[in-house]
Formats: sequence, structure tokens, C-alpha cells
Amino acid sequence: MAILRGCSGVKVTIVSNGQALNEYPDEDMAFNNADYSVPLYRRSMAYIECTSDTEFGIKWEITPEYKPDVPHTHLRFRVFLDGKGIGGDKIRTSPSISSSATMSDTCDRINDHEVILRKLIFKTIKKVDDMDSARVKADAKLADGLGEILVVVHRCNKIASVQNSHRHNPAPRTQTTTEIAEKALKGRAISHGVGFGPDTRVHRPQHASVAKVALIDGVERPLCIFRFKYRSREALQQELIIPRSPSPDLVMGPLNPRNENNANASLSKEERLAQLKREIAEIKSEVKDEEGGQVPRKRERAASGSQANGRANKASRHSRTKPIECIDLTED
Repeated sequence: MAILRGCSGVKVTIVSNGQALNEYPDEDMAFNNADYSVPLYRRSMAYIECTSDTEFGIKWEITPEYKPDVPHTHLRFRVFLDGKGIGGDKIRTSPSISSSATMSDTCDRINDHEVILRKLIFKTIKKVDDMDSARVKADAKLADGLGEILVVVHRCNKIASVQNSHRHNPAPRTQTTTEIAEKALKGRAISHGVGFGPDTRVHRPQHASVAKVALIDGVERPLCIFRFKYRSREALQQELIIPRSPSPDLVMGPLNPRNENNANASLSKEERLAQLKREIAEIKSEVKDEEGGQVPRKRERAASGSQANGRANKASRHSRTKPIECIDLTED
């Protein structure tokens, strides 16, 4: 987890199955968002590994380590999934008490007493080989922000309590996309999008009043941002974020498999080491015997005479002929 300068004590993590997901540094610290201007030292960028059809949540926390240079009463956390805002929360700051909250579902009010909750889930995206220009252009816009969780943090002050006028018009919640043209991804190894679980009706009376806050630095200048690019393990390996799985280690067999039997299992380490040394000595002896017959030939060639100019004479090739037979012609 990154510790941001000027934001110590402000933490955001992605959790699943009760555990914070491992974070891998994102070397690309670029933040191309026209809505916000954030200095580099207040950006936390990381990759996380996700698993298909797994529920997750976004947890934010403020600890007493947070020492603001400008006094304020709250921090506002706003969440964007795949480029779309889904709400957030305001947490009161305190010099001595830690505060935290986790968003693991969307919440839409349907009346004064009930809300509909939908769990956040990592969903697989199918990549299709569609070269249609209109499809690629539309999917390219859809891919902007896809595979990312963005949390924007603002400093704010409570200025009043106002009557809750929340309208009862829940928006439909559907997965960002189920498939996308591969060409629209422009080489990015995006594997998942955010989906939502089934509707769950929960009794939750609406508060009569809510806190009204004012942002200290304005909307366009947040205190800090946290961005998480979620990918499958294969996609992280493809982007070289984590190393690929190593090949199984090669297991060497015995030097002399003919002598291997069940009795070897009962030998001690010293006895097995002595046996290996004997086998190595036997192999060296066999190799030496095979090479021994070739040495005289080399010496014979080396002992051949040399010419007057000092260069060695080449061995002449003699044709094999029968011995000359002498005939006595004096007789008769």
C-alpha cells in the first residue's frame, strides 16, 4: 500500500473474502482525467489480481496519522467503477480515533423505508475479433476506464444539516460490458469488468436530515486519488506485472539406472554418496580406455620428419601393390 505525502493515515484497499488483495506497483503514473488535477506525489497507482465471479469491496480508512495542514471536519470518498460513478461516503476526521467504511454493494432507495442492495462482482469480459469500424469505435469509448477502480478523496467541512430529499428512482445496474472488440483495447490486457449481484431488498429507514458539506479545494482539486487496475493472473503476466509461472524443475535420474533397486532407498546419505563416486570413477575409466587407442596415432604423426624450410612433411599415400617376383632367365 502506497503512503502518499501529505496524506499519511488515508488508506484505500480492495478487499475480497475478508482479505485485502495484493497490490503490484503500476509504473505508469499517468492520470489522464480532465475532471481532476492531482500532483504526482498524491497519486496511488496499483494493479490487483481478480478472480471471475468473486465479490469484492472498496475499503477506506482514516487513522490518527492523518495530520491535515488545513483543518476540516470530513473527508469525502467518491468511487468510480469502469469510469462510472456509483456513489461514496463521508467520514469524519479525528486526531485520535480511526474511522473506516467498506463499500461492497450499490445502494438504491425505493421508498422511505427500503433500499435495494447489489453486490459488486468481478465479471469476465469476452473479447471478439470484430473488425467493423463502427463497432470498434463504439467499444473504444466503452473501454475508456474499463478494468479500473478509482477513488477520489476530497477535504470538506460540514456546514449544515438539511432535509433528506433523496428521490426514489433507482437506476438499473448492469455489468459494464460482457464482450468487447479486441481491437478496441489497443493492446491492453483487460480481462474483467464490474458486474452486480441480484437485487436484495433491505429495511433501512431514511434519515430525516443529512449533512451538507462544502469542498475546501473545489471538485477539480482533490486531496488524493487511488487507482486500481484489476486483471486476471494471466493478464498480469501478459503485461509483465508479475512473472510467469516457472517450468517444473527437471529431476535428474541416477547415473547408473541399471543398478537402481528398492534397496537403495534404505542406504544412508554417506553410502549413496560413495556409490555415486564409484559410478563416476567407472565412467571416467571407460572414457579413458576408449581414448587411449587414439594417442599413438597422434604421436606417430608428430614424429614425422620436416622439410628443409621447416614445414612438416605431409604423410604420403602409398598404394598397396603385390611384391615383385624375380625370374631367372639364364636357364635354357
